[in-house]
Amino acid sequence: MSLALNDLLICCRQLELDRATERKREIEKFKRLIKDPETVRHLDQHSDSKQGKYLNWDAVFRFLQKYIQKETECLRTARQNVSASTQASRQKKMQEISSLVKGFIKCANKRAPRLKCQELLNYIIYTVKDSSSGAIYGADCSNILLKDILSVRKYWCEISQQQWLELFSVYCSLYLKPSQDINRVLVARIIQVVTKGCCSQTDGLNLKFLDFFCKAIHQARQETSSAGLNHILAAFIIFLKTLSVNFRIRVCELGDEILPTLLYIWTQQRLNNSLKEVIIELFQLQIYIHHPKGAKTQDKGAYESRKWRSILYNLYDLLVNEISHIGSRGKYTSGSRNIAVKENLIELMADICHQVFNEDSRSLEISQSYTTTQKELTDYSVPCKKRKIELGWEVIKDHLQKSQNDFEIVPWLQIATQLISKYPASLPNCELSPLLMILYQLLPQQRHGERTPYVLRCLMEVALCQGKRSNLESSLKSDLLKIWIKIWSITFRGISSEQIQTENFGLLGAIIQGSLVEVDREFWKLFTGSACRPSCPAVCCLTLALTICVVPESVKIGIEKNICDVSRNSLKELIMKWLLFCQLEDDFEDSTELPPILCSNFPHLTLEKILVSLTMKNCKAAMNFFQSVPECEQHQKDTEEPSFSEAEDLFLQTTFDKMDFLTIVKEHTIEKHQSSVGFSVHQNLKESLDRYLLRLSEQLLSNYSSETSNSEMFVRCSSLLVGVLGCYCYLGVLAEEEAYKSELFQKAKSLMQCAGESITLFKNKTSEEPRIVSLRNMIHLCTSCLHNCSKHSPNKIASGFFLRLLTSKLMNDIADICKSLAFIIKKPFDFGEVESLEEDSDENQMRMEDQSYASLFNDSPASSVTDANESGKSQITIGAMNPLAEEHLSKQDLLSLDILKFLCMCVTTAQTNIVSFRAADIRRELLMLIDSSMLDPTRSLHLHMYLVLLKALPGEEYPLPMEDVAKLLKPLPNVCSSYHRDQDVCKTILNHVLHVVMNLCHRNMDDENTRDAQGQFLTVIGAFWHLTKEGKSTFSVRMALVNCLKTLLEADPYSKWSILNVKGKDLPVNEVFPQFLADNHHQVRMLAAESINRLFQHIKRGSSTLKALPLKLQQTAFENAYFKAQEGMRELSHRTENSESLDEICNRKATLLMMIAVVLHCSPVCEKQALFALCKSVKENGLEPHLVKKVLKKVSETFGYRCLEDFMASHLDYLVLEWLNLQDPEYSISSFPFILLNYTNIEDFYRSCYKILIPPLVIRSHFDEVKLIANQIQEDWKSLLTDSFPKILVNILPYFAYEGTEDSGMAQQRETATKVYDMLKDESLLGKQIDHLFISNLPEIVVELLMTLHEPATSGASQSTDPCDFSGDLDPAPNPPHFPSHVIKATFAYISNCHKTKLKSILEILSKSPDSYQKILLAICEQAAETNNVYKRHRIIKIYHLFVSLLMNDIKSGLGGAWAFVLRDVIYTLIHYINQRPSHFMDVSLRTFSLCCDLLSRVCHTAVTYCKDALESHLHVIVGTLIPLVDDQMEVQEQVLDLLKFLVIDNKDNENLYMTIKLLDPFPDHVVFKDLRITQQKIKYSRGPFSLLEEINHFLSVSAYDALPLTRLEGLKDLRRQLEQHKDQMMDLMRASQDNPQDGIMVKLVVSLLQLSKMAVNHTGEREVLEAVGSCLGEVGPIDFSTIAIQHSKDTSYNKALELFEDKELQWTFVVLTYLNNTLVEDCVKVRAAAVTCLKSILTTKTGHSFWDIYKATTDPMLIYLQPFRTSRKKFLEVPSLDKESPLEGLDDTSLWIPQSENHDIWLKTLTCAFLNSGGTKSEVLQLLKPMCEVKTDFCQTVLPYLIHDILLQDTDESWRNLLSTHIQGFFTSCFKHSSQTSRSTTPANLDSESEHFFRCHVDKKSQRTMLAVVDYMRRQKRPSSGTVFDDAFWLELNYLEVAKVAQSCAAHFTALLYAEIYADKKNLDDQEKSLWYTY
Repeated sequence: MSLALNDLLICCRQLELDRATERKREIEKFKRLIKDPETVRHLDQHSDSKQGKYLNWDAVFRFLQKYIQKETECLRTARQNVSASTQASRQKKMQEISSLVKGFIKCANKRAPRLKCQELLNYIIYTVKDSSSGAIYGADCSNILLKDILSVRKYWCEISQQQWLELFSVYCSLYLKPSQDINRVLVARIIQVVTKGCCSQTDGLNLKFLDFFCKAIHQARQETSSAGLNHILAAFIIFLKTLSVNFRIRVCELGDEILPTLLYIWTQQRLNNSLKEVIIELFQLQIYIHHPKGAKTQDKGAYESRKWRSILYNLYDLLVNEISHIGSRGKYTSGSRNIAVKENLIELMADICHQVFNEDSRSLEISQSYTTTQKELTDYSVPCKKRKIELGWEVIKDHLQKSQNDFEIVPWLQIATQLISKYPASLPNCELSPLLMILYQLLPQQRHGERTPYVLRCLMEVALCQGKRSNLESSLKSDLLKIWIKIWSITFRGISSEQIQTENFGLLGAIIQGSLVEVDREFWKLFTGSACRPSCPAVCCLTLALTICVVPESVKIGIEKNICDVSRNSLKELIMKWLLFCQLEDDFEDSTELPPILCSNFPHLTLEKILVSLTMKNCKAAMNFFQSVPECEQHQKDTEEPSFSEAEDLFLQTTFDKMDFLTIVKEHTIEKHQSSVGFSVHQNLKESLDRYLLRLSEQLLSNYSSETSNSEMFVRCSSLLVGVLGCYCYLGVLAEEEAYKSELFQKAKSLMQCAGESITLFKNKTSEEPRIVSLRNMIHLCTSCLHNCSKHSPNKIASGFFLRLLTSKLMNDIADICKSLAFIIKKPFDFGEVESLEEDSDENQMRMEDQSYASLFNDSPASSVTDANESGKSQITIGAMNPLAEEHLSKQDLLSLDILKFLCMCVTTAQTNIVSFRAADIRRELLMLIDSSMLDPTRSLHLHMYLVLLKALPGEEYPLPMEDVAKLLKPLPNVCSSYHRDQDVCKTILNHVLHVVMNLCHRNMDDENTRDAQGQFLTVIGAFWHLTKEGKSTFSVRMALVNCLKTLLEADPYSKWSILNVKGKDLPVNEVFPQFLADNHHQVRMLAAESINRLFQHIKRGSSTLKALPLKLQQTAFENAYFKAQEGMRELSHRTENSESLDEICNRKATLLMMIAVVLHCSPVCEKQALFALCKSVKENGLEPHLVKKVLKKVSETFGYRCLEDFMASHLDYLVLEWLNLQDPEYSISSFPFILLNYTNIEDFYRSCYKILIPPLVIRSHFDEVKLIANQIQEDWKSLLTDSFPKILVNILPYFAYEGTEDSGMAQQRETATKVYDMLKDESLLGKQIDHLFISNLPEIVVELLMTLHEPATSGASQSTDPCDFSGDLDPAPNPPHFPSHVIKATFAYISNCHKTKLKSILEILSKSPDSYQKILLAICEQAAETNNVYKRHRIIKIYHLFVSLLMNDIKSGLGGAWAFVLRDVIYTLIHYINQRPSHFMDVSLRTFSLCCDLLSRVCHTAVTYCKDALESHLHVIVGTLIPLVDDQMEVQEQVLDLLKFLVIDNKDNENLYMTIKLLDPFPDHVVFKDLRITQQKIKYSRGPFSLLEEINHFLSVSAYDALPLTRLEGLKDLRRQLEQHKDQMMDLMRASQDNPQDGIMVKLVVSLLQLSKMAVNHTGEREVLEAVGSCLGEVGPIDFSTIAIQHSKDTSYNKALELFEDKELQWTFVVLTYLNNTLVEDCVKVRAAAVTCLKSILTTKTGHSFWDIYKATTDPMLIYLQPFRTSRKKFLEVPSLDKESPLEGLDDTSLWIPQSENHDIWLKTLTCAFLNSGGTKSEVLQLLKPMCEVKTDFCQTVLPYLIHDILLQDTDESWRNLLSTHIQGFFTSCFKHSSQTSRSTTPANLDSESEHFFRCHVDKKSQRTMLAVVDYMRRQKRPSSGTVFDDAFWLELNYLEVAKVAQSCAAHFTALLYAEIYADKKNLDDQEKSLWYTY
């Protein structure tokens, strides 16, 4: 020991002497020694070395404490009755002791905090708590605590949670029982700091400490002056923010309790501004917690109570008065004073207005409880004061109108602006016009007044609000338009005022954006003259205008000057000049003043997009194309949400009003890059722009001086040039290679070279502040020009160009500057820095090399960590300053960090671009900055540097080399070890390290660097996990850790290498992650629950593709997650019910529900498990059904279900079975949570679902429960068994058929099935009835059996007869029971063996009633149509495959005459499935598609083999469907080609297919189709080449199936080629067609093409077909369409009916049956089902039989297809006649005949069904058509004329004629009225075009054409009593002039002419009759 220390030790020991004089002598010596430099040096060394055997500062402090105790004890025991001088000397002695302590602490900690925190805190707490010491030294100790301990970051981090709580408790007691000795404000400040420390360094204070705040606030109510209350409330706010996350309900209740007291304090005491600010913040916080994100009601996530409503109204009243006082005070204030109210008060007022404003109430009477005194408050007999308050927008409007004083108006303008901006929906439509008028009146009164900007801002928000509303009434729109035009005019005139230019342009932009007024030519003058200079607001407004409006070619400037020369002075060119030079004269290059475009920053690429768009011919389209590019993340990060926003989101997640997990991108979605094809550039304008840009560059370069020039301008200019080039390239106007060679790019290089020279100069002058500022600005500009997003965009292209400008020298100079700035040697005692500590480097190095969790984050004091604020000088921040705070950084440091970010961006973006510098060298230099020999993590700058590199250097798409990743991660353990107690730094490190994760999944996992990097990273994560388990990390750190683990799971979903080693135990990350579901903090749990999908899906960052993880992993993950979430619930069940546990219970339930919901959404294989877990949790854990239903409703919507009930019903079989499998008396059917299916009572549940509930009960022999269900719904229980019979059998029969297995479980199930079946056969149950049920329900039983199919991918091929296995590992199992295909086939065989006829197969049994096949096929298709679930759909199509394969095997038997129907039905069903394929295949959709192709191939092979000519009529459709698949879907190309080759090449000699192959459209001229094309052309041209006429006839000979126009696509393409090549022949054909229009081939061709285009609308391949038709018509050229109009498109089936039948009933029957036959092959299953119903009914009538007998003699194959629907019974179906008392009533309704607001389809279906329901129709065939009329509009259009005709044929007294005439005439009159109102022109050309009037005709053109068709049909029918054809036109009494006008409006000009002639003839006849009558 040194002599100096020896002296000090002796001195310290002497301090304990008994004699006061000796102690006094020694203490003086002590003071002298403690300041001795040698002593200090030794003490420092010993303290740092942590060797207890030497004297150190802590040991000295212990001696000092003993001395103080001795002195204090002496003073305490001294005689009290002494003189004043003695008292004074004692007082002086106490002060000296206090000064000694303070001086000692400062001396010890001057260079670095060396005293132990524990020692200091123990001393202070003991001293303050001790009654005698506290009175003497309490104030000084408190000062020491605040300034020398709590302001030192090292101590801040070392204080344990227990110590924080103890400090809080001590000082709370002091505050509530104040003494004269300690300043109360100081105590309050300490409480605030301690609260912050406790909430930031631990998980917060206990709930019990809320009592202190309640007492403190209630105490403040009784005091006149509340000393330190602002600090107490600030501490309260900190506490509440932390507490509310876990205890929202408790915090809300506390707010309800405390806020009235604060309202009282506000009103009854004179508060200073700082206290008011804190109270406002507290009010605001309570609003956020009660109403997150503005939620108004409980079902939207708000917390409501009557007390809170009352507080809200009182608070509203208080703030209205406060704002009025502020305004009135402003009136009498002299001098300048800000007229605006502070933003926090405005925001609070807006939030409250949003809650209390209600359209229902305008005023309210409230109880002002807060004005009651304390005495009155306790005396309940005294009533509260009542007061009436005004509510609603009337209040705001009144305040805006009642005064002209700005001080009174402006606050209310601010409130209105904030309210509309934050809550646009709060402004009702009815208030828009009055508010707008008031604002308009405020605007012109003070053009340059202080209120104007506030009025303009408010108007802008109103404009934006109105622009988003589409539900405004026309009259309101008209009123608003008038006001907006006036406002536009005033705003336009005031644009030159620079003070309000931002607001003016903002308002103009908002008006343009909402299309509130029409932009006139005058507007464009703003951007061409001197009215204003280019600025950010002006440019943003111009951007909006160019996006929405079309730029006129020219504008008038002045009186005579008209700009019209496009090449020289077009408006677009003027705008360019204005933007670039801010002047229009041509002498701008002589100007010395630089244009604004170079002097200020504009939004990234905004100018460039405008300039390039202006050079395009379609400027608006180009601008829209630019605007449609999504903004990249890099440029979105500027906007930060308020700090409490995350907590609000959490509250809404807890109530499930915010479910972000549902917005995650789906598997099948893919990003499509927009095509830029089609933009044509205006060459003159482009040249002008290039010329102007070059001139601008020259102007800048010519004035260049390396010393004086501003480098920022050079960067701006070069950025402008490359930005323009980038935009050109993005539009496709310029290739990137051309851009590099362009003169603009060369100029940009020159400009950057000049900028680079200024950087070279800076290298030697790094300390000059102006240069630092300039260089920082330049670096910021350069960074903003770079773009590291992978998506194709103008930003990305321009970024690539800018990178090419950066030379190697420039980059090296910037890197050198960064390095020199990072390692500037500062003075040892600079602020924020400490001298380096001489810690044992060997020991430290060993500690770092041992990378175990314990050694990494040991609990030894981190003495080497920089203290952020050890001197305590800076008290701006509360508590110790964060090492990451910017205050620690000098301007040079900030520049260094900016350069570092720029270099990182350059290095990452360089990986995807060609650059002029060596990126690898720069990266190496950057990594050298963090080399262990140079990086000092205790320096704030170095810590920042490391964090920047961690975040910015690793790229996700193009990762770093593994060697560099290892170097980047090497310092991480050291940095984490240094700061492991600093929770803020730990959180930041974890957030930054996320970016490295994706770089760790290297391809070569055995590489040493890879293992090293992974090891470094996982060691750190493991250490953090260990701290978490020990409770040593706060929730914010745990949140960051969850995010890290989440990212690890994305990088390594199988946890192959992401394994944490903690205490020698390996923990895979996928096992660690679910443990956070049981965390103590709600936010951590919810984040883990929301992210749990990472355990089920492989989610790649930045990619939209999701890949499901293997089944076992998913099931294990669900079990682990569910167990952990349940674990938290189980812990709660042992606690007592109190307000604390109420919050905890709600939160834990939310976690459980969130976890299950996420699994439900993301994992199809666990979907059923998750759903059952929900049902179980509702009962077990008390999950609130309304929350569960809210979740299920959203999930079901996402899955595409119509409603929640459908989703639950699809899984109900499984849920019920699992519920019963629990075999617990509490889990009976009656206890099932049926409320989740939206049933209100159990009766409804039973009644709707008994078919699902009864089978599992029967299998368990629970017949008592079956009887219970029957009693509950008042049905016979045996009838319920009968109804459920097919589903019951499905649970029995397969087990009878299941053979060849030794599974004991299966044997047991067979035994159970046998037992149940025997019981069912018992006479007491179904008895002998069972056989009849079996036969009658056979089709249903077959369908139910088929629906049990589940072919696991692992099932043995030996058992499967199917050569193709289309199952996947992750195909979820269906509802039980489910069986593989071989079991189902065995069951079918078992059924056929048991059948009494002993037929060979089940198909033979089904053949006895041929419609069985149709029933089964339709039932399967209905199941497929009902689901949007891709897995369920795939399984159903597998079922279809199975059944159709069985049919194909037996088709040669004829299938009971149904073979033709089956073949056609299957072919078209498969074609529809193929056409419904997604644009992008995922695993399951590819298998589904392959399955369809396989089945189609099998069907075609079978048809060719056994069905002769059956395939002939379908070949064209099959081939036409398959051709596009070859190119579109490469995955199935071979499969499709094989089928095409079989059909065309292998069967080219097939006599039945030869002619059909000849008529096929040609195959595409591609390599893959070469053989097919040659084969088909050989057959087609077997007799020689075709002329053009023959080619056209060939094209016309094929009639495309209406629903599949795409099948004609190749034919259309070939036709276009033929028309193009044979123009000479086409000329001759055109002449022939003109001579004979009736039979002209060209006319027929055009009619056919137009018909094709009409068919293509709303069908697959619409665009391709329309383009192909357009190309053909383009080749044909202009046609005289009047000749085409002659070709009547008459209904061919009706014409054929007239030829075949004379009887009208049979004619209608033929038309209807033909239509229904065609409908059977439609895509829509509902329509097919309706057609089947109608066919079965019609063919069983007498008319149907008569028709069949007559028509079977024809060659038409229609009856072959209809064979299954015909019954052989002789008994006819008797159609019941609808004999109504007054049949006319049903149709005597004007609203039925004239379409109201509904669309055409609904109107026509309703009208047609009304006819059928009226009873007027007598035709038995027509009466049976209602099922079709309810689903098919086209069918209604076909049969409506027949229904009217049938009614009129039966009309003996003309009552029907009069009724129908009245209403049909009324229809035409209404159309005529609307037409006349809206038509501007009477010329025919405009009548069919869409009118642009405000009031449009609401009668749909389709509806008009429908009624015209009725008139046309009736006119062609022979009237029973008529004599002439003219009389036939008057079945109905119509005004044919009005009919003619409607026909004219529908472009039926010839028809209109005909009707006009009929009208004229009728009028002439009537006139003649009148004249004859007068004559008589």
